Parts: sequence; structure tokens; C-alpha cells
Amino acid sequence: MKTETFKDESRHRFLLNMGPQHPATHGVLRLVLEMDGEYVVHLDPVLGYGHRMQEKLGESRPWPSFLPNTARMDYLAALPYNHGYVCLVEKLAGIEVPRRAECIRVATSELNRIASHLLWLGAYLLDLGAFTPILYGFDDREQILDILEDITGSRLTYS
Repeated sequence: MKTETFKDESRHRFLLNMGPQHPATHGVLRLVLEMDGEYVVHLDPVLGYGHRMQEKLGESRPWPSFLPNTARMDYLAALPYNHGYVCLVEKLAGIEVPRRAECIRVATSELNRIASHLLWLGAYLLDLGAFTPILYGFDDREQILDILEDITGSRLTYS
């Protein structure tokens, strides 16, 4: 936090950085707030924190050992994006995937999509004033995330 007195004002104002690590910004946005006490006087949004060093990881590894973070497009439903990317690469390279593997990919992508929808529905209904649906939605979502974690080894950004 940086404190300073602005020349055009006799009051004491300060600048407050919110993000990109702040939970309210989900790691993709930094807000520079000019505060007057508890009131926001001016706000400067700073975009561009969505990559979370993925490009740097890609620069330092050979292409076969790096899967681009397609999950950054929708980190709540990451598997369908990874599935699409991998299918494209396999088609370009002429790789034939076993039917069992493709069935597992489709099933996990659908489970991930359902988990994403459960979060959306619970949060939406919470915004409308209903508290109980988010508890049921998160309970079901946790069961799906446990399955996906067992399969992929990750809890949120799957590969």
C-alpha cells in the first residue's frame, strides 16, 4: 500500500493495489484504487494477468512436453478445451487414439461441464437470494471433482 498526499486535494488520499493475487480478481486483473478514506475516488484497471506464467513455461520446454493452458479460457470447465486441442494435434499428426481413451475423454469432459454448471447454478440462485441450492450444487460438484482428480491428478486445471 502506498500513501501520499495529492496536490489538488487538502485531504489525505492513498493508493491501494487490489490484485492480481486478490481473490476478488481471480488472478486475471489488477486494480489500482485511489482511496479517500473508505471511498474509491478513482480506479485504474490493469489487464493482462491471465496467463499466470504459462507462456514462460512454454518458452523453456520443448513442444512435446508442454500442453498449452487452454483452461485459461474457462478454468471451471478446462477439460473440454484440452480435449479439443489434443484432438486437433492428434488429427494433424495422424495419431489414432484407442476407443477406450476417447470414451474416457468424453466422459471426463462432460463431468467437468456438469461441475461447471453446478457452480454457476448455485451461485446464480445465491445471487437471487436462495442459499440452500449452492450447498447442494457444491456437494455434487465436489463428488465430480474427486472423480476428475483421481483420473487427472489435478483439482482445477486438468491436463
